[in-house]
Amino acid sequence: MTTPAQGRRRLAVRSGALLVAAIAATATALAASASAAPTKAAAGASVYSVAPYVDMSNGQEPVLDTAITGHGLKAYTAAFVIGVGCNQEWGDTLPVGNDSYTDPEIARAKSEGASVIISSGGAAGEALAWTCTDQSAIQAGYQAIISDYGVNQLDFDVEGAAVADQTSATRNFTAMKALQAANPGLQFSMTLPVLPSGLTQDGVNILQSAKNVGVKINVVNIMTMDYYQGQQDMGAAAIQAAQSTLAQMKSVDSSYTYANLGITPMIGVNDDGSVFTTANAATVEQFAASNGVGRLAYWSIDRDQPCGGSSSAGIKPAASSTCSGVGDAKLAFADAFVPYTGSGGGSGGTTGGTTGGTTGGTTGGTTGGTTGGSTGGSGCSASAWSSTSSYVPGDVVSYSGHQYTATYYSTGVTPGSAIAWNIWKDDGAC
Repeated sequence: MTTPAQGRRRLAVRSGALLVAAIAATATALAASASAAPTKAAAGASVYSVAPYVDMSNGQEPVLDTAITGHGLKAYTAAFVIGVGCNQEWGDTLPVGNDSYTDPEIARAKSEGASVIISSGGAAGEALAWTCTDQSAIQAGYQAIISDYGVNQLDFDVEGAAVADQTSATRNFTAMKALQAANPGLQFSMTLPVLPSGLTQDGVNILQSAKNVGVKINVVNIMTMDYYQGQQDMGAAAIQAAQSTLAQMKSVDSSYTYANLGITPMIGVNDDGSVFTTANAATVEQFAASNGVGRLAYWSIDRDQPCGGSSSAGIKPAASSTCSGVGDAKLAFADAFVPYTGSGGGSGGTTGGTTGGTTGGTTGGTTGGTTGGSTGGSGCSASAWSSTSSYVPGDVVSYSGHQYTATYYSTGVTPGSAIAWNIWKDDGAC
């Protein structure tokens, strides 16, 4: 098998694009607005609620086998199919449906009881709608993936300059609207770069492009990684990114809930030197369970093992395509995420020109504070904070005898809690 020296995804150099994303997100975060509070609904088990990525081109398929047979993994995301003109191939340059390496790996995982999501795009390539302008060829190409691998879940990982290409995004959504009509039960996710403050404006525009076409994205899957903002608590940053993104999603379509959101960190050492730990994974899993998040994933199963021959106990200071760099046991991150049963991977589909309804939702939990309810304080004139309301920058609430002003988008972040330091500004007692 051809094994790319740096993998096909996260280890491609992306610092320039991420700096651009950082500037764009900072400039546009305050422009988005949120609407109604999330709808409460009980989370129901779904095989796709935990679906980490697997680089199908880097020779680490035994790790996937072990995750399935020994650690209870029920689904994974196979990466990446890339467009080459109006044709498609896997990252090892062999064609979709006729790849002598990848196809047997997918078949073996299926025989072991795992379901697969097929992902197109990534940091080193683009999905077919971005490389082909023939709408019928795009639809036929995606249908070939569905038919060749017997899947009902597609993922589109859009990064770099592709995020700003709304013409290609519109072609993608037009194809998906037709394919969902032709393949009942078909769902798809859009995997997008994010910062703790949320999607860039280009990312928000992708959501709007879907709405304009009349299709609802089942899962908006955010890449909570590589922020290039220095060292920080990557678990808290991922939660903040999720809360910020949901508010942006709801500003486009108020029927979006946490059931339509996916969270995908890069485990261990990130390209920017930040570190996502198993403790961070546990924090994110708890947040997902409290709020009915549609999907938990991570980059990647291939990396969910210690680095051999590194400085100490598997610890490695630089990001690697085949190990986490943090010294945890093999598949420790899978063990942290697999217990999550999730919300069913989103709802939606075509909307026929309207936003349509949704299923799933949140379970009303919060992070870093209390669950449900509010305590405004008898002398406070501002509305009492509510754990089920979505807030945007500038909103003023009262909680526990203090007045707070929102500085970021949030849902369920308790004012004054440990993770609220850059989300709620304490204006003092009231």
